[in-house]
Amino acid sequence: MSTAQQSPKGSTNGGGVPKQRKSRGRGLRTTTGCTVCRKRHMKCDEVKPVCGPCGKGNRACIYGKLPPDSSSASDAGFSTTENVPVSVSTAPAPAPGPKLLPQRPSFSTTTSEPRLHSQSQRWPPTPGLPAMTPDDNLQITSPQSNYSNSTGYGTEVAPLRWFGLLAGDAANGTLDLPTLDTLGNAALAQRYQLQPDGTPAHDISTPRPTPATFGDGVALQNPSKLLQISAISPVPPNGAIGSVDERHYWQAAESVQLKGHEHDVFRHFVTSISLWIDLFDPLKHFSTFVPHLALRNEGLMKAILALGARHLSIKPLNSGEANMDRTAAVQYYYETLQYLQSAMRFTSYKNSLELLATVLVVSTYEMIDGAGKGWERHLKGVFWIQRSREINGESGGLEQAIWWAWLRQDVWAAFRERRRCFSFFKPTKPYQVMDIWDMASKIVYLLAQAVNYASDEEKSGGERDLTNRILRANTLLNMLDEWRNSISIHFEPLPVEGPANRPFRPLWVNPPVFGTSMQMYCMARILLLIHQPAAGGYLEYLGRDKVIQDCVDSIGGIALKLTDDASRLMSTQCLFAAGLYCADPEKRQCIAELITDHSMHTGWPSNTDLAEELQVEWSKQKPG
Repeated sequence: MSTAQQSPKGSTNGGGVPKQRKSRGRGLRTTTGCTVCRKRHMKCDEVKPVCGPCGKGNRACIYGKLPPDSSSASDAGFSTTENVPVSVSTAPAPAPGPKLLPQRPSFSTTTSEPRLHSQSQRWPPTPGLPAMTPDDNLQITSPQSNYSNSTGYGTEVAPLRWFGLLAGDAANGTLDLPTLDTLGNAALAQRYQLQPDGTPAHDISTPRPTPATFGDGVALQNPSKLLQISAISPVPPNGAIGSVDERHYWQAAESVQLKGHEHDVFRHFVTSISLWIDLFDPLKHFSTFVPHLALRNEGLMKAILALGARHLSIKPLNSGEANMDRTAAVQYYYETLQYLQSAMRFTSYKNSLELLATVLVVSTYEMIDGAGKGWERHLKGVFWIQRSREINGESGGLEQAIWWAWLRQDVWAAFRERRRCFSFFKPTKPYQVMDIWDMASKIVYLLAQAVNYASDEEKSGGERDLTNRILRANTLLNMLDEWRNSISIHFEPLPVEGPANRPFRPLWVNPPVFGTSMQMYCMARILLLIHQPAAGGYLEYLGRDKVIQDCVDSIGGIALKLTDDASRLMSTQCLFAAGLYCADPEKRQCIAELITDHSMHTGWPSNTDLAEELQVEWSKQKPG
């Protein structure tokens, strides 16, 4: 660390007797440390881009001057109390002037509409924000554990941390991306300098002059280096402070114009892929509401096109057609990251529904893409954003729909990685006031608890306290029984005639999503019974095995009659779990065939063959 220019009064003079050294607070201050450490009166080691104290405390590290507003420290997510989540207080939105964007009733009436900053000084004046470049140290441990008394990021910092994970993996090549020469030039980077009407520069006939700090040294050699270009804060017209609603810089005044094949890709998302996300959502937000948000937000639209194009590269729109080139999907993905990097400067964007929707669409893209291990890590970043905004399964509206869709993704990732799920939210709504869709969603939460119980972390802890581990399993089994006894007749199978030569008796539940709920219920029971220590010895194991095989039969029987891809995707996961604990050779073969059939319809998973994985596991169980 650099030393002060003048020797402090407590230092030695010449060869004399050393004087008593004064406290660090009085005599050893420097002015070269980061702004956060100086404001917190802490010693800064001046490491860039993130100093040691800020990195250890999971705080944003900013060198230079903070905005002059007295609340700037809290706005950046800083807090002197590190064991509680940081909240961000924003100024009330200014009254819209005559030149502002027209209000959109379908969007602005949402109770979760973000609050706006009224002063442009709050826009970051320098590109020194944390986690905005792939050069940053992105080996971040979670800022909080799975328990509610741990620390989380503030609303200003959480989106940046999530974006940092994406940008770092993209820049380091962990996404297994092909070379994109079309992205390797400075011109594309300039396209995504947002204009005051929220439109990227490439949609404007007269190019916007490039700032000097942006134009120097940005001749890019590969697409990953695009993410190293920091955003430049816009200057309000005529220098008038507060004269422009900052939403104009990331929200388009007119609808985004699609070109050529983009219409087909967009339609494919709206009519097909969005239903995967909307599985248990009665309002179908991602097929009815989110597409309208995307028409006024370039970043969300690019994310949707990336997801749609990637799925079409796996499974063509019509049988016999050639697959779409994956390169197109990757290009949309990079353009989404480019937009995010520019729009992340604005507090109103970081608190918007558009960002939340983009985050979930990007996560779904990565789940389908299957390249590298980034998706599993990025789910943690999604959790940071939701926790910073106190979003959970009872938030209502689009926020609630996004939370449940994210939890379903995290449950599968946690099951595969044998870890706990990130969320610690506990639903509070009693069964008496739940509708059938609430009940369908509740089983996702119960399955998450079963996945937690089966995790390596809890198994390791249970070895030291078998009594409590047995009691915890019994508690969760009782919760499953309570759910099963509370659900309505909508979840019961209807009469159906099925082939007599199949090892599973067909079970037809209509609508199919409720059949998927029953599969998840059975999967949760299997995990608990498999991993709960047996106090009753061999006889207890025999009784459990009967229940487990009944659950396997239910999962297989329901899978036989599923007809929609959204349900097939979740069914694939339940079939895989059932297959791990199925001993009957004929049922094993049927499970493998069902997984293959589901994958042919959905195109998921694209990076592994789950049926083949089961075959490998079964071969290990053969007596040798």
